[in-house]
Amino acid sequence: MRRIHPFVLGHVLGAFVVGGASGATLDLKAVLVFSSLLAANAAIGSLVCWWRPGFEAAGWKLWLAATFANPLMLSGIAYSIDQYDCLVGGRTGWDCMFSDVGPLVVAACLPSPLIGLAVRWWKRRAVAA
Repeated sequence: MRRIHPFVLGHVLGAFVVGGASGATLDLKAVLVFSSLLAANAAIGSLVCWWRPGFEAAGWKLWLAATFANPLMLSGIAYSIDQYDCLVGGRTGWDCMFSDVGPLVVAACLPSPLIGLAVRWWKRRAVAA
């Protein structure tokens, strides 16, 4: 039976926890939706990292690949670009009501690859000792 790589475990579980923490400010349904959505997108990012650069790559390469291979991160960046006028204050009103969603999604996607790298480092440290 194959074991799950520590980076993948930390990345997906970290995304689940971050989603749960962000949804906890609202209600149970938000916790379930946010945590499952972030975890599923982290799993997709981990699949890309498995292909390139590999789970044993340098930490900065793995962090970059995991961060920018996450479809939710790419969606948040694209939405932020689309709402650029609202974010910098050039346009206001009802059309800009949800313009902050893009940066919030991007911020929610950033910690989970770092958690995955921390779990990978911790497992390597435990094996070396």
